[in-house]
Amino acid sequence: MPFPTGKRDATPAERNRLWRLSTMGFTLATEVAAGTLLGWLVDWWFGFDRTFIVVGAIVGVLVGLSSFIRAALAENRRSEQK
Repeated sequence: MPFPTGKRDATPAERNRLWRLSTMGFTLATEVAAGTLLGWLVDWWFGFDRTFIVVGAIVGVLVGLSSFIRAALAENRRSEQK
């Protein structure tokens, strides 16, 4: 399925699909940012030196990628059904 080149080219179903795909990327980015922020808060609270920022970022990446893969597989199944 080619990507629409403009607002008038996209059907409502294509727009919905593109919104779902963009949501997947936004979710990945926010989960990485949330893990990093939580790691920074733990470091600040307990006085560590950037230990939990790295741990939080790694956990955020792992959680973000797992949710991204689940959403991508669901989107793939949805597109195969059509």
